[in-house]
Amino acid sequence: MKVLKNVPLSDFSNFGVGGPAKEVIFIDSPEELPELLEGDFLLFGEATNVLFPDEGLDKRIIFNRRGNFQVDGLWIIADSGASLAEIVNAAVENRLSGLEYLAGIPGTLGGAIFGNAGAFGKQIGDIVKEVEYWKDGRVIKSKKIGFGYRDSQFKREGGIILRAWLKLERGTGREKKIQEEVISLRRKKHPPPGTACAGSFFKNVVLPNGEKIAAGLLLDKVGAKNLRVGDARVFEGHANFIINTGHATAKDIITLANLMKDRVRQVFGITLEEEVIIVRDP
Repeated sequence: MKVLKNVPLSDFSNFGVGGPAKEVIFIDSPEELPELLEGDFLLFGEATNVLFPDEGLDKRIIFNRRGNFQVDGLWIIADSGASLAEIVNAAVENRLSGLEYLAGIPGTLGGAIFGNAGAFGKQIGDIVKEVEYWKDGRVIKSKKIGFGYRDSQFKREGGIILRAWLKLERGTGREKKIQEEVISLRRKKHPPPGTACAGSFFKNVVLPNGEKIAAGLLLDKVGAKNLRVGDARVFEGHANFIINTGHATAKDIITLANLMKDRVRQVFGITLEEEVIIVRDP
């Protein structure tokens, strides 16, 4: 593992924002995790959808960004730190179906399971059949995993994901084409590579009848694309993305997000919920 002291979290965040952390640790495998899971710590994968505080964090920050996986028939068995993009590619190359619609989503498998990442009506929880995780000083292997929309039992109740078993279906030969189409659509709608952005800022709205309304559509209708605070502004190509155009602070981004929420609440009576994880040091 690699250990760094008093380094800015802005170096490890897609937003390019965040003050110093007391200690930052990069692990090489999930087997290294249990010995680190004591005291005051926070664990992340790639932190692609995380906003760190300007003041920094006086605690141990662990990044689980490395891991292995293997394809075994219709199964993929993967460490939590394995790249989601690499797992998607492996599934498509092996003519397996179930992951192609998640193409282009950044981050690790553990992060994807934690937030039940998804796109185009599909989500990682659809194919996760078993998870091995650490909680309360012991390693647990369970087939009962409570997934919800951009939600999981790990998000609600805690637990550190170590590895997972994914069950896919035999493909039809269209997986590669779907993967390419999904990536093309994402490139058209999302900020270009290299932009300081943490992806969709707000979750889509789920109505009591189960119908979903895109947060970006609501934000577009209330003129959110015109909003900015300092160097934080709404991406002109899609109203549900906040980008850092230079030297935005976490405070700038949160202030802008609140303005966006206020407009939607005032016009539609709907309170948007953040998809980006806002880290605060109590």
